[in-house]
Amino acid sequence: MQQIPDWSLGDKYLRGAAPELIPFMDKYGPCTLEPDSEERYFEVLLTGIAAQQLPPEVSVKIMERLRRLTGEPILPEKLNSLPDTLLASCGLTELKVTYMKEFARLVLDKTIDFTAFSEMSDPQIIKMLKNVKGLGQWTIEMFLILSLCRPDVLPGDDFLLKKEVQQLFALPKMPKRGQLLQLLEKWSPWRSLAVWYLWQHSADSGRK
Repeated sequence: MQQIPDWSLGDKYLRGAAPELIPFMDKYGPCTLEPDSEERYFEVLLTGIAAQQLPPEVSVKIMERLRRLTGEPILPEKLNSLPDTLLASCGLTELKVTYMKEFARLVLDKTIDFTAFSEMSDPQIIKMLKNVKGLGQWTIEMFLILSLCRPDVLPGDDFLLKKEVQQLFALPKMPKRGQLLQLLEKWSPWRSLAVWYLWQHSADSGRK
């Protein structure tokens, strides 16, 4: 089981190292992120495969249909037992069905071993999950932050994060991944927490 970081220690660190984040911490803190149960890892990552190149509302519908077929949470043995045509009827392409079935097999044969994640470093988990066709860097980084609550992940290709950072530092244009990593190095080892605060601000701004 993944441990919940002591986010209050992260708050204290960021208040000293990144005073530009203090208004966000004052408004949106304390952080409420908690790790998912191991039983949910497969479904969370499966959502990343389903969502590729689709609007969010479409991928949400696809996952709802899948859950009706498999029950909740979606488990690899159940998904693997369903005919490809039935999975495709949820709105999945043939290629995505193939990717999902391959992912299920990798989990079932322990090539992807969720139980080992608690003992693995972030780079080790990223390397393991990159063996799964259909899982990209962004999806894996989201999983590290939102499902595993790893405290120091910077999703360098996240659009909302880049937009927030551009505004925060008054940059002339949206930063690319390399610039973002360099610019936000001072937020380490609590970059996930900093990102969470900026996401709260982004969501808040979108509601206005």
